[in-house]
Amino acid sequence: MDNRLTLVISLYEEEKIQLQKLVDNCLVETDYLLAHYHSEALQQVNKRLLVLYFLNDPLYGEKQLIQREIGWLGKQMDAEVSDELIKYYEKKLQQAKVEFEKLNQNGKSTPFTNNGTLLDETLARLVDKSIKNVKLILKKQDRLFLAFNYSNNLLKLTLPFVKKHMKSRMLYEHQIISFQNLGFDLIDNETRLCLKIAGSKEYILSSLKIILSKIVFEIFYFKEFDNESYIQFCEKVKG
Repeated sequence: MDNRLTLVISLYEEEKIQLQKLVDNCLVETDYLLAHYHSEALQQVNKRLLVLYFLNDPLYGEKQLIQREIGWLGKQMDAEVSDELIKYYEKKLQQAKVEFEKLNQNGKSTPFTNNGTLLDETLARLVDKSIKNVKLILKKQDRLFLAFNYSNNLLKLTLPFVKKHMKSRMLYEHQIISFQNLGFDLIDNETRLCLKIAGSKEYILSSLKIILSKIVFEIFYFKEFDNESYIQFCEKVKG
């Protein structure tokens, strides 16, 4: 699984656990209205997780069906007293386990994330100041890209041409709000979205992984960028 996709899934799984705890606490305290609100949020998280599971593994649905079958057959064996039926369930259980193992051995990939390691390495070089003016091109023809600049322990992440992208329907109002929820500000007469991350190199790179994952897998749909995304930067001239 791609590291950034793994990270996004783990974040949503943590949020799911916290929301379920909030729902349970509200029910104990008989605050049914608040429990309803938390339950609705939990449903949204579950929907996003389901999408991410399928993005990570196209065979996720088939595997879930077989896992449920394995669980059911195991319960039937434990409850059965007939030796003949126990042998029948045992045979079906072994067949299901073999089928599940075959599915696990099938390869999978997410096209956009094939550049994940390269992007991580490029950003590490940026904060080490061996390169400059890094851009993650999402759609070249539409000039949709993210620009990275680093100096004085401060990284700036910018998405330019906001008004142009909204006019051409590359960006929508709800996506702008999602960017702002990640900490971006609309600047320069609302023509650019800009995020500033200060701190140690390790903190900046760790924060970027989370932010870029949410941009690619949540704000946008990563398949939009198949065969179009690439990384651009300038080497610094050594004096």
